[in-house]
Amino acid sequence: ELVQKALRDKSKAVIEAGTGTGKTMGYLVPIVLSEKKTVISTGTKNLQEQIYFKDIPLLSRALGREIDAVMMKGRKNYLCLYRHDQHFLRPFLLKKESEDLRTTLQTWISRSEFGDRAELDWLKDEDPLWDSISSTSDQCVGTDCMFYEDCFLNRLRQRAAQAQLIIVNHHLFFA
Repeated sequence: ELVQKALRDKSKAVIEAGTGTGKTMGYLVPIVLSEKKTVISTGTKNLQEQIYFKDIPLLSRALGREIDAVMMKGRKNYLCLYRHDQHFLRPFLLKKESEDLRTTLQTWISRSEFGDRAELDWLKDEDPLWDSISSTSDQCVGTDCMFYEDCFLNRLRQRAAQAQLIIVNHHLFFA
């Protein structure tokens, strides 16, 4: 009711409760029913993923309709096609392993909607490869990039501009 009132009155609401009390559904239901564009910010990527992959599909089934939502993380979570290209142009001592890795990544790139690192369950978190091929603000060439039209981050931003719900974490929200 508090969320519904805040949406109706265009006011703010801060809600806090313990784990497992139903907060997510408590705010998702009125937000979705309002059809207003909303940013939902969480404390962690894990909670973002829970909302996006578990709670929203559950609510979607309960309502009998699709919910227009997108999840956004910090840019380092997304592949940069330019940096990927540059990385694999360098000569490698272990040429066979490099080609196998490039082939594996190319297959993933062709299927991935947004180039999200979380899709690569075979790539360890500490693998230096991701630092070499992920998106960074200091190395982004923007509209001068030869991959600008195909850029995963641009595609994600365009999708978010159209979505009703945008699920972010606090770090990205305040950035």
